[in-house]
Amino acid sequence: MSSEYAIETRELTKRFGRRTVVDHLSLQVPRGSIFAFLGRNGAGKTTTIRLLLDLLDRNSGDARVLGLDAVTGARDIRRQVGYVAQDTDLYDWMTVEEHLWFCRGFHAAWDETLVRELQRKLDLPDKQKIRQLSRGKQAQLALLLAMAYRPELLILDEPTAGLDVVVRREFLEEVIELIQQEGRTIFFSSHLVHEVERIADWVGIMDNGKLSYCAPLEALKSSVRRLVCAFDGTPPALAGIPGVLQQEVIGKSLIFTVQDYSPELLASVQQLAPRQVEVEPLWLEDIFVAMVGGERG
Repeated sequence: MSSEYAIETRELTKRFGRRTVVDHLSLQVPRGSIFAFLGRNGAGKTTTIRLLLDLLDRNSGDARVLGLDAVTGARDIRRQVGYVAQDTDLYDWMTVEEHLWFCRGFHAAWDETLVRELQRKLDLPDKQKIRQLSRGKQAQLALLLAMAYRPELLILDEPTAGLDVVVRREFLEEVIELIQQEGRTIFFSSHLVHEVERIADWVGIMDNGKLSYCAPLEALKSSVRRLVCAFDGTPPALAGIPGVLQQEVIGKSLIFTVQDYSPELLASVQQLAPRQVEVEPLWLEDIFVAMVGGERG
C-alpha cells in the first residue's frame, strides 16, 4: 500500500452474522483531497469509517490510514485524525468553555490560537450551555473539536444529518472556508449528494457494501451523460449500447443515462435511427441516482 494515500483499503470486509455490510472494499483516498464518500442509508459508509478507526473488528482485508495499519497503528492514527460522527456525543451539561477545557487535556497538539479563531468564526459563546445550543451550533462545536489539534485527516460522517436546509448550507460553507485554510485531507460521508458536490474534488460511491465508482469528481461528471432520443415510432431496445445505467420510454422518446460517454457511443446510438438526439450533462445527484437506482421503465 502506498503512502500517497491518506486512506487505503484492500479487500476490506465486515459481516454481521450472514449479512455482509462492507464487501471486499478496495478504496484509495489521495492525500490533500476532499473526498465525498457517497451512498444511500445502509450502504456501508459508517461501518467503513468505524473499521478505519478500529471501532469495529474487520472480518478480512487490510486498511491503512495515513500510512499506518488501522489496527496495529490505531493509537497513532487517532492522534492524527479528526472525527465528526453522525451523532456526536457532547457533554451537554457543560458550557462551551468547559468542554473545550476538558478536551484540551487529551491532545498534546491542541492549538489554542486556532481554537479561539474557529470559535469566533463559528460564533460559539464561552458561557453557553451546550444543551442550550441549536443542533447546528452543536455540529459546529463538534467540527471545532475535530480541528483543534490540526489533524492530518478529517473524517466527517453525515455531519449535517438532522439539520434543516439553511443550517446545513451554513455548516458546509464553514467547512469549505476552514478546509481552504488548512489544506488537509477530508473524507466526507453523506447521502445528501447535491450538497457535497459544492466542496468535493473526489467521489467514491458505495452501493450495498461495494464500491461502485471512485474517481475525481470532474472526471465522473464529464463521463456520464443523459441522451434523449426521439423516434418516429416505438423506440427500439438499447441492444449493443455499453454502459447504460438507467433508461425509460416516454411516448416516442427513449431517455437513458450512460457511463463512459464518447463519440463512438454516440455513433452507436445514431445507428438506431432516431429522428433527434440530445446529449445532456448531469448534476452529481442525477449521476448518483442513475448509478445506485437501477433502471426505470
